[in-house]
Amino acid sequence: MMQGPVRIIVNPISGTGVKPYFIQELEKHLRLRGFPVEVTPTRGPGHARDLARDAPDDARCVVSVGGDGTHREVISGLLGKPVPACVVPSGTENVLARTFDLTASLQQTIMRIQNGRSVAVDVGLANNVPFMLFSGVGFDAAVVREVQKKRRGRISRGAYCVPILRLLWRYEFPRLAVTVDGRPLVDDAGFVLVANTPIYASQLRLAPKAVADDGLLDVVCYRARSWREVLHCYMLTRHGLHLEDPLVAHGRGARIEVTCADREAPAQVDGDAGIATPVTCTILPKAVRLLVPR
Repeated sequence: MMQGPVRIIVNPISGTGVKPYFIQELEKHLRLRGFPVEVTPTRGPGHARDLARDAPDDARCVVSVGGDGTHREVISGLLGKPVPACVVPSGTENVLARTFDLTASLQQTIMRIQNGRSVAVDVGLANNVPFMLFSGVGFDAAVVREVQKKRRGRISRGAYCVPILRLLWRYEFPRLAVTVDGRPLVDDAGFVLVANTPIYASQLRLAPKAVADDGLLDVVCYRARSWREVLHCYMLTRHGLHLEDPLVAHGRGARIEVTCADREAPAQVDGDAGIATPVTCTILPKAVRLLVPR
């Protein structure tokens, strides 16, 4: 029996890379099950978004094979469409896949496409740029910017080590002010994370109370302004104790505004640099659908 078409979008330079046999086997098994299949590798930034946006409304799903940046683009293209995304992790961190317990198993991917459950989740906007996971302002965005400047092809976790160490010594922490739904939260943060989901890179739970379908964004503000305070906050976060520390403030709302009075501070969305303060984050409740295991 003919099924709705499946569009497979593959980022060939994501993190660990995509094994050719995986795509070949996935396409073969889907065709055997009656799904028309189209496989397209991405050619550069924005291409995954455009491919997802062009998917027919009767498609079974759009399969996103790549890292969190690729998934963000695919989900951006699916906003307002009834077509769900099927996330297959092949990136460096794969935070979205870990959040929803999605693996790169060929069998699980086939089962998700064939009879998985479609769930509606929120999408955040940072200066109108969509994100599924988080938007960071300050130190982590400066690290992301340094890594992307030097990126040539695939990227590994090790690529972040030198920029992190270098910036810890020389970075001039901005003074970030944060308001939540119009109410001031802090005016002296050095790093701010606005989160739609709880997990951050390296499996840190920076925003442990964030829920992906509650119609709200969580914001975690670190008042760290030196490498000693950064390491202190890191250890607290690693042990899940940071929200109780005086150096950390937490809030939740539908509109988060981050400003910097003394200069322009960098910001990132789902691990991609490109925006800067002032940053306004809002939420699109249940704006996109994901295929998860039944």
